[in-house]
Amino acid sequence: MLLSFTLQGKTDILLHETAVSWLRVRLTESTPTRSWEETRVEYSGRLKRCCDDINAHLEVEGLCRAWPKRIRQLRDLEEGRLRH
Repeated sequence: MLLSFTLQGKTDILLHETAVSWLRVRLTESTPTRSWEETRVEYSGRLKRCCDDINAHLEVEGLCRAWPKRIRQLRDLEEGRLRH
């Protein structure tokens, strides 16, 4: 789809920001007290557990499928803001 309008409210369509925030919250909650002692292997395991939790408990597929609809809605609003 070609976007023929200026996207002033870019956060309305940048759904990856939602996915990043999901991961950021889980990583923050799971950071060990002495995080400087965490090895790369331990961090990798923690990151995988966080991703597994996101995939199991959040609407990842729905987020991905929402993008085309949000683009159409934003186009129809003529550069207005989407309601969250």
